[in-house]
Amino acid sequence: MAEYKKSLGYYQIVTSELTMDAQEVIEKYHGLTQIENQFRVMKSDLETRPLYVSTPEHVTAHLLICMIALILMRIIQKRIRDSGSAAIDPDAYWSSGLNAGRIQAALNKWKVDLLPGDLCRFMDADDPDLKLILDAFGIRLSPKLYRWAELKHIKTEIKVFM
Repeated sequence: MAEYKKSLGYYQIVTSELTMDAQEVIEKYHGLTQIENQFRVMKSDLETRPLYVSTPEHVTAHLLICMIALILMRIIQKRIRDSGSAAIDPDAYWSSGLNAGRIQAALNKWKVDLLPGDLCRFMDADDPDLKLILDAFGIRLSPKLYRWAELKHIKTEIKVFM
């Protein structure tokens, strides 16, 4: 019983790989969980399934869009991690910062209100999750009215890959 209690709270990994050292086994296991996490995000948050298309071209296009969305999600998560403004979970490093559902909710909430006279304003830019995303990309938006030319300038200043 004492031996059992000593191992509580720890994962035990059983492997048939006798030539790998313990650290390599752990890294391979983390890689596996990373892949499983990618599939979970695609199935749930990005709604890869069910498919409402039937031709091979449409299925391919649907899955390609889901993969692009997943890549964008991971870029956003990496930028948030690299910015240092969010807590990092060392056991789930690849998805730390904001989870996929929170990123999706924040981006879905963010809208631009078109106003007369070539003016617009950002809605919900004060949402904490959206602010975290914008800050991670160095995007600073004042609560003011913008002209389209200003928005184009803001867009060209965004550095996705650094």
